Amino acid sequence: MRESLRRWVADIETRYSIEDFALESHLRQLNYLDGRSTDLYFSLVGELFDRVRDRSEDQRGWATLGNALASISRDLQGVSRSDALFFSAAAFYSGGYSASAYLTMRQTSPNSWNDEAHRACYDLLARPSEPASKVVRDLISAVREGTLESVERAVVDAERNAEVALVTGPDEWIPRRLFAALVRQFGTVNLRSALPDGGSQRWTPLVQSFLDRRPPVWEFFPSQVEAIDAGLLTSTETYSLQMPTGAGKTALTETLLFSHLTTASPDSKAVLLVPYRALARELRHSLGRRLSRLGLPTKTIYGGTVPSLEESEDLENVRVLIATPEALTGLLGAHPEILSQLSLIVCDEGHLLDGGSRGIGLELLLARLKSRVQRPRMVFVSAIVPNVEEINTWLGGSDSTVVRSDFKPAVAEYAVLRPVGAGTTLSVGLELQELSTTLPAHTLSEFLQRSDFQYVKRETGRLNTYPYSSAKTQAVAAARKSLALGTVAIFAATKTGDQGVLALANELIKQIESDLPLPAPVEYVRDRSEVDGAAAYLAQEFGSGWTGTKALLVGLVVHHGDIPQEAREVLEELVSARRIPMVMCTSTLAEGVNLPIRTLVLYSVRRGSASGRPVPMLARDIKNLVGRAGRAGNSTKGLVICANPNQWDDVLPVAAGQPGERVEGALIDLLRRLQAALTREGLDLTNQILEDEPELFPLVDGIDSTLVELIHGELGQEEFLEIAESLASSTFAAQQIDDSDNQLLQGVFTLRASRVYELQSSGRLSWIRDTGARPRILDSVLNDLYPTLATWDSVDSPLDEQLLDAVLGWVFHQGDFQRELAAAYRREKIPDAASLRELVTAWLDGRSFAEMAEVTGLDIDTLLRVHAKVVMHALVTLVEQGVALLQRVSAESGAPVSDSVVSLPGYLRFGVSTSSARALMAGGLRHRRSAVALGNHVEMSSAANIFASPMDIARQLLQDSDDWNRRLGTYVYQRTLQDVTDEGPSQR
Repeated sequence: MRESLRRWVADIETRYSIEDFALESHLRQLNYLDGRSTDLYFSLVGELFDRVRDRSEDQRGWATLGNALASISRDLQGVSRSDALFFSAAAFYSGGYSASAYLTMRQTSPNSWNDEAHRACYDLLARPSEPASKVVRDLISAVREGTLESVERAVVDAERNAEVALVTGPDEWIPRRLFAALVRQFGTVNLRSALPDGGSQRWTPLVQSFLDRRPPVWEFFPSQVEAIDAGLLTSTETYSLQMPTGAGKTALTETLLFSHLTTASPDSKAVLLVPYRALARELRHSLGRRLSRLGLPTKTIYGGTVPSLEESEDLENVRVLIATPEALTGLLGAHPEILSQLSLIVCDEGHLLDGGSRGIGLELLLARLKSRVQRPRMVFVSAIVPNVEEINTWLGGSDSTVVRSDFKPAVAEYAVLRPVGAGTTLSVGLELQELSTTLPAHTLSEFLQRSDFQYVKRETGRLNTYPYSSAKTQAVAAARKSLALGTVAIFAATKTGDQGVLALANELIKQIESDLPLPAPVEYVRDRSEVDGAAAYLAQEFGSGWTGTKALLVGLVVHHGDIPQEAREVLEELVSARRIPMVMCTSTLAEGVNLPIRTLVLYSVRRGSASGRPVPMLARDIKNLVGRAGRAGNSTKGLVICANPNQWDDVLPVAAGQPGERVEGALIDLLRRLQAALTREGLDLTNQILEDEPELFPLVDGIDSTLVELIHGELGQEEFLEIAESLASSTFAAQQIDDSDNQLLQGVFTLRASRVYELQSSGRLSWIRDTGARPRILDSVLNDLYPTLATWDSVDSPLDEQLLDAVLGWVFHQGDFQRELAAAYRREKIPDAASLRELVTAWLDGRSFAEMAEVTGLDIDTLLRVHAKVVMHALVTLVEQGVALLQRVSAESGAPVSDSVVSLPGYLRFGVSTSSARALMAGGLRHRRSAVALGNHVEMSSAANIFASPMDIARQLLQDSDDWNRRLGTYVYQRTLQDVTDEGPSQR
């Protein structure tokens, strides 16, 4: 696109922005646009046909053209407007932006044109479920059936029809010429054409699955085609993919899993590793469901380090495991036979190698898998790893198996808030960045101004001005003005504090209570009854005074990592279904959850540090975050607003497309800190140090789990130590460190090998193997936990005081638990074991979080933090490990352990105290309140229902709608009813 046209487009987009934000400002330099919309429209149409003629491969240029034509359609009426949207959709499609083409063409009506050529274009771009055009119906049938020669003939016919129409006239030629270009594009990117040997019937189940979705998927994105063309589906080598957020990684992974398991390794299993439980749960209900329907039974494992009964069931028939690294490590420990069945490992969000203890566990797991004699194929996927070639080499790949793509289905634009003046003259401009060109940035002056913050005080009837000099107030106000564009997210790097998410939410509530003349989120709420139901649910769970409850009532979702998973799903569904137009969040937004964010306001991208000075987030983490603005299928572009101009320098490298920081892995960082500590204290490394320092536990546990797998009776100690040294050399850290750090790494591995060898010599190694538990806690279980009760088979309830005193007393004195406890309570007084029991008892008893806060004397937000970090993480993990070993120790002595003890980890994980409630939660019930009420019902223990499952009994009980509406509330009752239907929650 020539520079003059780019300037014209940028200027008209600026003018439209002024209209969208309902600003009174006027830019004199845009006066030349007056009355020239038609001129620009014709210029853009000329650019479109020039690009069609030249078969331009400039994807970003196509996106710019598509957005410009969509914008100019606002100034046109009738058929001209429909034509402009049609041309816009054609531009998007020609550049590979099929989702944007779909959204744009859907703004028109198929009745806008009467001729077959236009109708064919409409059907190809808008993808109706029943295309009216025969040629498009035939194209989709060809894709469904695998008759690619029919697609090729359609391309030839379309080109010929365009040539014939050229001599007839422009009205006939224009739609036929564009249809020829669209069909030519379709011929290269449709599902069958992009797949290797795409006409083969082996692809038919997968292709039909894509075609039958809503909206249907007919093509692959350019990023996906690039990976397929690079051999991802046909090679047996290790691959690494760098693809932007939203570029189709999930669909590509689905295609890879299907291809691999139905052709390359029809009798094996594959694993999709994901870093977060929230993402695993989301994939369970989307990707997992689709793969199971394709004949590849899929199980999602994300509960903990020791697999639950449900997670261990029917593993022989499972073909795909979706798991977090820690859950997979635990599963392999308890079921080592699975290792030999794994033929493919897909590591999603691979940049989490740098993610603290989670990253250490991931690196050691990948090192363990790649070191096997029959190693599985590995595919490493991330949006933000600049040194992906290094990681690919470490995993066993070659230069030809790295695929980098910068294609993003929705273009991101950037802007910065710029305050001008002070006091009564203060105004805030919105500086629109033009990063892809040499054009100067336009600033929308007075984007925020004094009048936006003036209100009549109810008590006095006088006009007051709300203080608006702070970046927080301006960020919230900017988000409110951006509601006109679509769903808005405001990001803060922290949850609490003056710059945290909760402070932002309270700022919005305060602004709305002051009745400022700014758009309010609640004005954009489509279904008030749904939101009111969700708010009533939050009030019952967390209290009506909780910030999240009050925020939802004004149209805002508060989203952060301490909110329990059950409630997070409720909130995410409200945003994803576009029932709520605004969300305030921490980095949980970037954790793989797909939300339709149109505008992202970055309030703060700096976090506190040990020095007390805020430090910027890593550029690669900012890149992952801003990738959430503008999602394929939801918008054609996204807007990122930096609310604090002093932090624009932190965001600019990302906006300019710079690569960001390299990923080294958390293991190497831990080694360096360990080396420094040993040198400072003048100590030699010992197993005692490794087993006493909680910060080292992820390293110790990861090494131990691998060594336990590798040791066997024929190995001597020296030979086993050599294996450990070899394993150390297979880590990513070993590729990067110097001799001194390498000696330390080797030393850690050999020390743990000595410990594991001791376990084998003592005959206790089988205890670890049978349970998947951690060797470092074995002595503690034997000496401190096991003797606390005279008998472990007399416990008949998880609420038994003696049981809780014994288990919590043991947990309370574990170093890693104490560390998490101190971090969670922060400035609060750390409780003793008795106080901890009160919290755990309330949790197991099914109390709401509001009730738990009252019992413990904590404010609700502190309670949520303690629950997330202490109960659901540290406590559950240790109890899983301890109870697993306790069972094994008891079995060795011939003493049984009661079911209540064995099931205690599951009770703790779900917050219930009956076996029926636990089974309901494990089976997919989303709401704990429902599980508790149903699990306590007398019918669950009735002799008449001895052969019925808890889910079957619940299904019958819930037919009494009046009773259960009263017990649960309408909102929770309706969702619970969905959960217990025959298809279950995975079918939603």
